[in-house]
Amino acid sequence: MNETQSKLWFSGVAFIPYAILAYGFNWITRGSDHDLNTALIVLLGGRLVYGLIDNVTAATAWRFYGRKRAVETFLKLMRENRMPPRENPADSLKYYLSYIDSDNESNAVIRSAARQISTIIEHSQHEGLIGGSRVEKTAQQAYERYQDGLPAFRLPDWIKTE
Repeated sequence: MNETQSKLWFSGVAFIPYAILAYGFNWITRGSDHDLNTALIVLLGGRLVYGLIDNVTAATAWRFYGRKRAVETFLKLMRENRMPPRENPADSLKYYLSYIDSDNESNAVIRSAARQISTIIEHSQHEGLIGGSRVEKTAQQAYERYQDGLPAFRLPDWIKTE
């Protein structure tokens, strides 16, 4: 909750320069109160439109490029460190990583890789709800593909290759 409150606070503080800019414009043009309101609405509306465009662009880039790259990166990390297969097919990624990290008999490199994946997921969750969810889902997807021995991306089931 503190993260949300601080983001709201900084978002509110970010509008102060817009208010100063609108007031300065109104003062230079010797406008009325109506002109000040119009300037504020135009500036804040433009900022809102820019934010919407930025979010839509980021979501589109993630869907078409970012997710694939993130899955490939997690798969590369798992393959290069030769992480062991899971013992139970129902094990989640978090359980698997904590098991490897707490297993003192396993290789230190494998334990370090497990800690690295866990750290990446934890850091992404502090970046925000959407980003954290995206990274966690891609790590889970890479984990499933790694455990099943699948390539990073496969063709849909309705496409037949022979």
